[in-house]
Amino acid sequence: MFSDHKPGRELDDTAASAADDRLEEILRRVKAAGAEITLDERVPLHMDFNNEVVEIGDRRTVEFNLNHTDFQIIRDVRNMRVAGGSFKKHLEAVSHPIIDTKLKKKPETSDQWIGVDIEDVF
Repeated sequence: MFSDHKPGRELDDTAASAADDRLEEILRRVKAAGAEITLDERVPLHMDFNNEVVEIGDRRTVEFNLNHTDFQIIRDVRNMRVAGGSFKKHLEAVSHPIIDTKLKKKPETSDQWIGVDIEDVF
């Protein structure tokens, strides 16, 4: 009657897709508010592990200008994580992506980025 069955890969894919949809919705709202997208790029995300550079996911960076303020969204999607400890550290694939999204802003006349909440944009 009871099962040790864990959620399938379909649920992991759905969670990742929902995170993508949330980012796209933010970008739709930003464009609707009149923002100009100045950068939208996706690059591999790497880390140094055991004296090697290993690809662990990807990073998407979106920059836009709204009301004379520059904004930057950085979204890291990691598919690997470090497990174990001491001499037994190793990389392992995660069942669902680890997603970190950061939003920063700076006035056009400044060089310093400051972390903000999405509510601060609108």
